[in-house]
Amino acid sequence: MKAKILVSLLLFMTTVEVLAQSTLSWEEFMQQMADEGMDEADEQEWEAQMAVLSELHERPMDLNSATREQLLQLPFLSESAVDGIMEYRAQNGPMLSFGELRLVGPLSLQEQEWLRLFVTVAPPETPQHRDSTRLWWGRSHHELVTRVDVPAYERAGWPWARGIVHHLRYTWHQGRHLDVGLRLEKDAGEPIFTHDIPFYDSYGGHVQLKDIGPLQQVIVGDLKAGFGEGLVLNNGLRFGKTSMGLWRTANGIRPHRSADEVNFLRGAAGRLQLGRDWSVTALYSIRSLDATVNADNSVSSINTTGLHRTESELRRRGSLQSQTTALHAAWRRKAWSAGLTGLFQYYDHQFLQSGALYRQIYPEGYLFGAASVNYGYQSSRLVVKGETARSFDRRGGGWATLNKAAWRFSQQMQLAVIQRFYSKDYYSPHASAFGENSRVQNESGVAVQFDAQRIGPFDLRALFDYFYSPWPRYSMTRASTGWEGLLQTTLQARRGRQLVLRYRVKSKEQSDRRHYSHQLRATYYHRLSSLWDAQLSAFLHRYHQPAQGNAAVSSSTGFAVMPQVSCHTRDERLRWSLTAVWFHTDGYDSRLYLYEPSLFQTFGMQQLYGHGQRLATTLRYSTANGRWSAQIKAGVTHYTDRDEISSGPLRIDSSWKTDVQVLLRLRF
Repeated sequence: MKAKILVSLLLFMTTVEVLAQSTLSWEEFMQQMADEGMDEADEQEWEAQMAVLSELHERPMDLNSATREQLLQLPFLSESAVDGIMEYRAQNGPMLSFGELRLVGPLSLQEQEWLRLFVTVAPPETPQHRDSTRLWWGRSHHELVTRVDVPAYERAGWPWARGIVHHLRYTWHQGRHLDVGLRLEKDAGEPIFTHDIPFYDSYGGHVQLKDIGPLQQVIVGDLKAGFGEGLVLNNGLRFGKTSMGLWRTANGIRPHRSADEVNFLRGAAGRLQLGRDWSVTALYSIRSLDATVNADNSVSSINTTGLHRTESELRRRGSLQSQTTALHAAWRRKAWSAGLTGLFQYYDHQFLQSGALYRQIYPEGYLFGAASVNYGYQSSRLVVKGETARSFDRRGGGWATLNKAAWRFSQQMQLAVIQRFYSKDYYSPHASAFGENSRVQNESGVAVQFDAQRIGPFDLRALFDYFYSPWPRYSMTRASTGWEGLLQTTLQARRGRQLVLRYRVKSKEQSDRRHYSHQLRATYYHRLSSLWDAQLSAFLHRYHQPAQGNAAVSSSTGFAVMPQVSCHTRDERLRWSLTAVWFHTDGYDSRLYLYEPSLFQTFGMQQLYGHGQRLATTLRYSTANGRWSAQIKAGVTHYTDRDEISSGPLRIDSSWKTDVQVLLRLRF
């Protein structure tokens, strides 16, 4: 009788799936990703995330054979959701359709929708499932991607030809065990095949072996790593504060594939599984970084732009050698988890600080170390996680702790709380964690976020974060405080029509004065037909600094309107989009961040200020067998409030700026 009820229920869920199947496309997913954190735009960081997610989308994993570690590569899946999938498989056997995801309690509706872009459901008897679970060596898959960005203008600092951007990436997957990658990059303004840079400015690669008995993973070459909550080491996936209820720190090691030239390690790493409960990961990295070497052979900071265009940037290139050693031990049994992380960092030049007050807490010396313990408990409803760390340097070091708890009332509602304390004396060179500032140092705070999905036709998100810096930050002469609030609602009035309203307010101190930033965004999506989509967005940014002492009121306002239309053929071999923007801002303080469709593994975020218009169009074509595809994007920006764009070596002696990007992709 139970079997009959289960079969009936599965058939019903499959029917529901056919009637209400998600029509989310990859382009729509990227738009939603941009909406999650576009107010905190960091082009290099976001393009790194796009590279990882694009790779996982292009090579979807079988949901019936994927391991816990493989599913955790998807940063939007909570650990409780992954454990829910594993438990459901253990109790009910292989899934027969995506409809069964609705029966996984910890899996939210949004997680279900996004998950479909990265997995397949292959029953045990199909060749696809046998290939993924039984064949050791498997098939060879090769991919070559090359992208060229050509400017239709010339900057003051270099000739036109040096303004061309070129990226080349090659990957080779041999079954599910071997992964080889190579990448070459040249940014705008950087020389190539010259005395200063005899080859490409940035290049690298990796070789990865996976699932060789107890040796779960070995990477030689360029890699990224993250452990615990990122207080000691995290240069993997990390998203903005406003996404804290959905995203988590990506634990483990993975190859570095993106165009990011700074935030990665270069060396070797391996992960060993010791029984069912324990795993150990070790890594060693040695690489050259950019820094300004002073007359006394010391340095004060590391340059993180990765650009080598001017003489001063070329002098800094590779002037500092960094050696990193790290060890992480993890234990997990059912709902409980714990881990230990240790890191040792050596630089061949001494760090010394002088001058401004805010720099007096910056690192000093050659050697730095940090150690931490992370801990966690999770069930279908409750997740509690945290990490506490101690750093060591010649000044003595400091403490840092990050703790968070999330309670899921149902598949639709969740409440999350996160607390952090980063002392002014704490420093770990590869740390990256939740916070207002980019450095895991000199900050305390508490954030609360509430998410509610599919409450009638509405989705709701609310966030409040309070933060405090006891030591003066940049431009401050005293301690400072601030707070941030966000409210977002999504109205799904009927299928194919959606309205998203997002309001964000921030109060922060700068130059010993408090300022307020109000950002409002409204976006209406309309699916005109199975082939045509339209979107209309409006943006408003209000920056206000009240009068204080002898300082007068300072205010700035920016607004923009952005219509967008896209279409594709029924087989989706041809896709086209057109985006137009009209913007008007009083200055840089009221600048606007706008997302537009872009090419494969690139993130089309535009930062606009001043007065003007922008027009951008993309066209993508792929063959029927998907062996090769071509993409092109052209964008033109016209400023009506100036006769030249930018200044110094970046100056363009025109009010027009036009770029053309071409991407070719070959798979065999």
